[in-house]
Amino acid sequence: MFYFLTKSALQFGKHTAAVSPTHKLFSFHLSPSTITLRFFISTLENPSDLSFAASYLISKLGFSPESALSASKHLNFKTPEKPDSVINIFKHYGFSQVQTFKLVKKCPRVLSCNPEKTLLPKLEFFHSKGVSNKDIAHILCTYPYILVKSLENCITLNFNFLSNLLESNDKTIAAVKRYSPILYHKADRFLKPCVDILEEYRVPKKHIASLVHHWPRSVMMSPNHLRRIVEEVRGMGCDPLKPQFTTAVMVMRLLSESGWERRLGLYKSWGWSEDDVLAAFIKEPWCMMTSDDKIMAVMDFLVNNMDCEPSFIAKNPYLLKPGLKTTFIPRASVVHFLLSERLIEKKPNLVTLFLCSEKMFLEKFVYRFEEAPQLLKLYGDQSYLSK
Repeated sequence: MFYFLTKSALQFGKHTAAVSPTHKLFSFHLSPSTITLRFFISTLENPSDLSFAASYLISKLGFSPESALSASKHLNFKTPEKPDSVINIFKHYGFSQVQTFKLVKKCPRVLSCNPEKTLLPKLEFFHSKGVSNKDIAHILCTYPYILVKSLENCITLNFNFLSNLLESNDKTIAAVKRYSPILYHKADRFLKPCVDILEEYRVPKKHIASLVHHWPRSVMMSPNHLRRIVEEVRGMGCDPLKPQFTTAVMVMRLLSESGWERRLGLYKSWGWSEDDVLAAFIKEPWCMMTSDDKIMAVMDFLVNNMDCEPSFIAKNPYLLKPGLKTTFIPRASVVHFLLSERLIEKKPNLVTLFLCSEKMFLEKFVYRFEEAPQLLKLYGDQSYLSK
């Protein structure tokens, strides 16, 4: 084994033979991994104790000695042929060296799998479903443990279940990219029972599909836990037939009890009652997932810059969704100019102003005025409102 390491180090550093004697001591022309490898060898009491797998990870993939020793406990190959084949397959599918390193570091035993019988069929399956090389690398680097699952009894069944539910391979790929472990656990453990529970509560299939497509993690939980969340959301007054129901389920799945209480306190500080918060949540569940900083910033802007009553925001919680710098400030700047120049008689409805599409906003508040060039410039200058 010491021979293998020394040989690898010499191969990497063989071009340093002509280096002047004053530089030989430090080997500045050697790669960092070679220097690390030589130093590590020198610190071992018995270099032959280092396994072939550990030395392979160091010399081939650039593992640190400590990481290599830890990862090699899961490996038992004695020759480079199999791991070389695995790495070459990843390279063929467009994996970068960094991506291969990341994948192997998370799941070292992938180097011990049969390249032709185990690895290649799974990559070919993804290709057959329209998954690009870039997306394959993203999915597997995020959760490489998929590669140790059965293609026939797990990966294929899960993918097909998702495809049937979402009625689209593209949407299935998007869901898998958002939460790769959805292919790892058999569908009948989490995914299918959770979908069945939502159907049991009369949630429309299109709403379930939208939830799985955009928030696949929301249905990857204990079915009993999901049932408790669904009961709680329904008990709040959310209608299972409306699209907000599945959004509320997602929010309650992701939001901790302390997070709920903290945001409840923030809204109360602006004069909302608990009933106001609950009513806002039923209309727009996402208002409880908005960050603390954004809640305070938007409430402050609307109340103090737009003369908006907090009760109006409670009745229209959708106003908490747009971005302060991307929507509120630019549009408010235009309206303040129009009012100051008496180009409009009164302040427009805030829901219309801040929630209408970009096209509608420009047509209604910019293009129809002679001052359109100035308004367009103002629309891109967020400093006006502060002046």
